[in-house]
Amino acid sequence: MAKRNYLVEGLSGAGKSSVYEELIRRGYKAISTDRAWKVSVDPDADPASLTPSVWDEQRALRELENTEPDVLFVCGSSSNRDRFLRHFTQIFNLRIDDDTMRQRLRDRTSNDTGKHPDELARILALNRKDRKPHGAIDLDATQPLNKVVDEVLRTAGCEPRNSESRQPPWFKSGTDAGHSFALSVSALSHLQAAPASRNLGVGQTSDFHDVLGRESTSVVAFSWSGLVLTTLLRYLDGKGVDLLHSDHDQIASNLSHVAQASVFVLTSDHRERYLAELDPVRFDGPLLRRYYEEFNEKPAEGVEYALLDGIAFLRDALTPLESSAVAVLVIG
Repeated sequence: MAKRNYLVEGLSGAGKSSVYEELIRRGYKAISTDRAWKVSVDPDADPASLTPSVWDEQRALRELENTEPDVLFVCGSSSNRDRFLRHFTQIFNLRIDDDTMRQRLRDRTSNDTGKHPDELARILALNRKDRKPHGAIDLDATQPLNKVVDEVLRTAGCEPRNSESRQPPWFKSGTDAGHSFALSVSALSHLQAAPASRNLGVGQTSDFHDVLGRESTSVVAFSWSGLVLTTLLRYLDGKGVDLLHSDHDQIASNLSHVAQASVFVLTSDHRERYLAELDPVRFDGPLLRRYYEEFNEKPAEGVEYALLDGIAFLRDALTPLESSAVAVLVIG
């Protein structure tokens, strides 16, 4: 196994994904289990746990028992987490107060967990029970992110590292990452009519992005560079998973001009054809990395984790699409 495996867990909104991204930014090997290991709902899960998903055992053990890297951080939780605890050198439990949790769940755009009042009440109730694995170290995750990660690294005996000097080239920069907006088919016409610029005249108060935000029923965010996502789309297309084309190609082209970004329209037909295939556990990380490096003609150590994130992002983008819905995928 890796010389040291560390688990960073906590409830929804505690900051697991943010810690994961910051660890990657600082040059450490890290895995987001929600994207890389998560599989279908566990029928035996505690209905009050709010973590009904499970980790794919084969994928998890392959990573945890690997002799490289020397240090691996695993960020996430699941209903079968306890089966893997023996593989971790230490466990960190991110703790936040109820007010912080309310604010984070209300404001985040990566998923809709906790936005329904009943679900929020359940999460807050679990937060007060303070359930965690035996021996887990509590961390105050209401602190600024850099301080939380500094504490994780200090306790793990790792050097803090300067994030700016270690940031991998495939990390997100500015606004070039991806977002998927689920909305009704009829809303596409509203998007096409939206102004392209935020510098509008008197009486004009909305643009493409404002209209997109109003019309969407759910939003999924991609954490890494748009180059990762565009490369992945090309890779999948070569494997017979065509997410680059639909019956709305002309609309997508028009929206790309309006948004000044790469825009694709995903449909329920994509969902029917490809949803089952977009499971990260079906993909080989090193193979994805080799494709990325050959396609972009540059080395990219660790990019396989971002590519696996991208597969799960596309899966999550397709999941809500019924016959009357589409997803507008915006890259850049």
